[in-house]
Amino acid sequence: MKIRKISMVIIVVMLLSGCSSNSYIVKYDNDKIASRINVDIVENMIDESLVNHKISNVTLTAVGDIMFHKWQLYRGYDKETDSFDFTNSFRYVEDYLKDSDYTIGNLETTLAGRNKGRNVRPENAYKGYHGFPCFNTPEILAYNMKNAGFDLLSTANNHSLDSKPEGVISTLDFLDEQGLAHVGTYRNEEEASEIFTTDINDMKFSFLAYTYGTNGFDVPKDKPYLINTLDMYDRDKIDDMISEVKRADETGVDFVVTIIHFGNEYFDYPNSHQKNIVDKLFEAGADVIIGSHPHVLQPLEIRDIKCEDGSTRKGVVIYSLGNFLSSQRYTKQYPSQTDVSVIMDINFEKIDNHRAEIKSISFVPTCTFRNSRELAVLPVDEILDNMDSYNLDINEYGINRLEYARANTIKHILTYTDKDYIYNNYKYTISLD
Repeated sequence: MKIRKISMVIIVVMLLSGCSSNSYIVKYDNDKIASRINVDIVENMIDESLVNHKISNVTLTAVGDIMFHKWQLYRGYDKETDSFDFTNSFRYVEDYLKDSDYTIGNLETTLAGRNKGRNVRPENAYKGYHGFPCFNTPEILAYNMKNAGFDLLSTANNHSLDSKPEGVISTLDFLDEQGLAHVGTYRNEEEASEIFTTDINDMKFSFLAYTYGTNGFDVPKDKPYLINTLDMYDRDKIDDMISEVKRADETGVDFVVTIIHFGNEYFDYPNSHQKNIVDKLFEAGADVIIGSHPHVLQPLEIRDIKCEDGSTRKGVVIYSLGNFLSSQRYTKQYPSQTDVSVIMDINFEKIDNHRAEIKSISFVPTCTFRNSRELAVLPVDEILDNMDSYNLDINEYGINRLEYARANTIKHILTYTDKDYIYNNYKYTISLD
């Protein structure tokens, strides 16, 4: 867990120049000096309601589907050592992932080990691993993702059983070796019955994950706990999911985050079925809902949700974060925006023991780039504004994709809200106040 922003005793929100020698030192509780401000001005500007109050902040970062097709396997292989490494996949965005208190993503592949899993066509396999349609990625990926800044991964998606039930368990084992938390798939009934909850900067978060199905691969009848699957939206399974979200909310955590794999592939907008499920999840107690599976971005929605005591709370859903990392890309033959995504920050605040709130949401548009040497995620605005500083062998197609992402991504995400955004340091931020 990456702990950074924490509470302060006194907040001063203004830096002034030309102060007199009569100055006042304002300190954070970690003894770092915030600024020197004229004492008379300080006395007039400090909000007395914040003095001696504990204020905690958390930034939760989420990204979309993380998939490894055969082209990524080629580029990650070292012939001399007969080994793989995918560090370069994340190197342009790792600062955004690490500059967060907690970073999560959807791991849409298995880590079953070399020459394990299902038999696939030779053209989709490489050095004992394979891409679509049954993904099995070298286990070094867990190490690479931990180093890139990830803390938790959803392992519940339609590719969870790509390497058989044994692959479900080995994936969890490899993630555990690297200290990566995971939700959505389990080794036994005891693990499946526990709701994953973690403390981040004095706030408690519960994380749950579900998938609409598993591509026709049946969950073994003697191991129903393996995957949180809705079995193609079976009503009883949906009810079970709702009950579990309610149970998480009733434990008294500050926020319930639900990650759900649903919707139609390559559709730019959610269908009515997705919206109905989201309604039920919010009603059950979910605060943040993160969607995946369409492989393209779908819009954000901000809800005012009525609570039992008559008050309201904010709820946030992004129906699909699209592909964060994959070999899929836009072509005339396949004109879907499968190479465009965002890094999404959700910022939370808690004052003393009052109910914590979602304060703002930020987005960094991303685009998957590839040449003959690498396939990596690029932060769109940063790259376009500093192209000369990067040694990128990027062609006209690549430039066009970056420019498309800059011009259209935020507009599409904000389809369902009229809130304005502030652009700063390559991030687009909307306030929920």
